[in-house]
Amino acid sequence: MSTDVAQGRRGAAAVFLVVVFVSAVGDEIAAIAVMFHLAETGQSFLVAALLVLQLVPAVLLAPLAGQLLDRRDAGRMLALVSGVQAVVVLAMSAWPNTAVLLGGSTLVGLCAAVSTPAAIVLIPLLAGEAFPTRANGLLEVSRSASTLAGPVIGGVLVASVGVRPALLADAVSFALAAAAIVLIKVRRPVNDDGKVWWTGATDGIKFLARQTELRTVLPIVIITVSASSMVNVALVFFVKGPLQAGATALGVLTAAWGVGALVGAALGSRREFRVPERVVLIGAGVMGVAILAYGLVSVVVLAVVAALAAGAANAYQNMGMRTAVQIRTPNELLGRAHAAAGSIINSFFLVGFVLGGIFAARDPRATFVVAGVVTVVAAAAGLVLMAARRAPAPQDGAAVPQGDRE
Repeated sequence: MSTDVAQGRRGAAAVFLVVVFVSAVGDEIAAIAVMFHLAETGQSFLVAALLVLQLVPAVLLAPLAGQLLDRRDAGRMLALVSGVQAVVVLAMSAWPNTAVLLGGSTLVGLCAAVSTPAAIVLIPLLAGEAFPTRANGLLEVSRSASTLAGPVIGGVLVASVGVRPALLADAVSFALAAAAIVLIKVRRPVNDDGKVWWTGATDGIKFLARQTELRTVLPIVIITVSASSMVNVALVFFVKGPLQAGATALGVLTAAWGVGALVGAALGSRREFRVPERVVLIGAGVMGVAILAYGLVSVVVLAVVAALAAGAANAYQNMGMRTAVQIRTPNELLGRAHAAAGSIINSFFLVGFVLGGIFAARDPRATFVVAGVVTVVAAAAGLVLMAARRAPAPQDGAAVPQGDRE
């Protein structure tokens, strides 16, 4: 590859990462704005409905979204859905009542079912397919940074100028993203086989179930996601109960996880994972230990250290999983495989949220401890299974230990 081409690709990748960051910051701003408006109604079920409506479309529509990305140019699809999201959020800012905000959030979630796997599919093409871990690490850095900056900016905007301008900022971020994607000509051409575009929508799920390495690691990820996501619900009760602290501590601990994820992603982007499945399991194990330590302490400072470690390990797990799907999947199935993996993982985030909702308020410390132990045990079991699967079979004629002879 010539120097000019390489520099052009790096420039396009940098712009794309900025686009992802700006758009994700806009999402965080909008989430704060909508949640604040719904909270003012005094109806907690509306906030719960918002969280479900933001996540469920990505779970249910993943097969169709992945198929769309494998049958149509992912770059053009990303620009299109970003434009649609800009229009929807603009309407939400113009008429910020409960029905419009919930309906608009649902439509934005529907578009996110396409935009999220599209970004994952496109970034390795821009950064260079020889470095999938680096590309996924940079994407994780961009997203982690947005989760830190977005809520702060959103809170300031809502407090200072209100819900409408905050939503307008999100609409602008989507419009800028769509324009930038068009201008830098992000493309992933696909072969048109003449079939109806939704034919083969479940091929991504079938591939994940069939591919040896992914079939080994995905059930472990499901268990660890279900367990670790329980702490998202338990955190506020843990802060108010065992830590005997308030809103400031809650904000610091939430930010600490994000800072840890940012640092972990930055470190991970500097290397390539030869066996990404092992990285997934090691990341899960370290995260489980950190969550366990988190639940056992009673001092905010120690909890912050545990949150930093958990966030960094979580970033490694995310990068490893995306890289594993990237390098194990044929190019013609990439969109469907990434969408299917995301759908499965998001489904079990919901399971963890439900479990946390049942148990967290009663005993938040026990919720943390159980989540940590389950995550560690599942990760350890996965590493043992992987080692057993990779162990070389005995060669014919190899010496048999004396005690094993009959």
